[in-house]
Amino acid sequence: MAQQTTAILPIRDFHGMTRLSSVLSASERSALIRELCDRSATAALGAGLRTVVVSSSRDVLSWAARRELDSFPDPGEGLSRAAHDAVASLNRSSWIVLHTDLPDVSWRSLVQVAEVSVGRPVLVPSHDGGTNVIASTGPFPFSYGGGSFHRHFSAVPDAAIISNTELSIDIDGPAQLAAFPHLVEAVGSNHGIEPL
Repeated sequence: MAQQTTAILPIRDFHGMTRLSSVLSASERSALIRELCDRSATAALGAGLRTVVVSSSRDVLSWAARRELDSFPDPGEGLSRAAHDAVASLNRSSWIVLHTDLPDVSWRSLVQVAEVSVGRPVLVPSHDGGTNVIASTGPFPFSYGGGSFHRHFSAVPDAAIISNTELSIDIDGPAQLAAFPHLVEAVGSNHGIEPL
């Protein structure tokens, strides 16, 4: 790649994933979010991408600083606005917006996205119809939320679609988490989750 692509990691905070509250405590969910964010950042850096964290959480910004990652403020108006503003700050250079709840993300999968996105946008759908990864150059009509993949593809019909399980599987609930017992071990939980 002639110019360095920027990986944009929107991270609201280290709390949430409430759909896992039946199997993980609040502290375990926080540990899981941190683990997944670490995986995404490690993959982006391994792919040779400049990595920018979009957040206004003090904890997240401290984590980003410890990892020597650049940061950009989250305007607090939702994921679409956060991605839009981060992309606008890049002066029409190439970028990848990467969700940070992907347990299998690898640097190889991000290199593939970066290579395919030269000359055309790239969309990576999630298993439930969302959009886990978007890559392009310059402005993009972000429209996150339920069923976002179809909205994104309708808005940018010339986009390349990459089906890659390393990028399409995210942790939405106990069923997805059960498929990754190493994550359960990583957050120190030993209750409520039966491996698949």
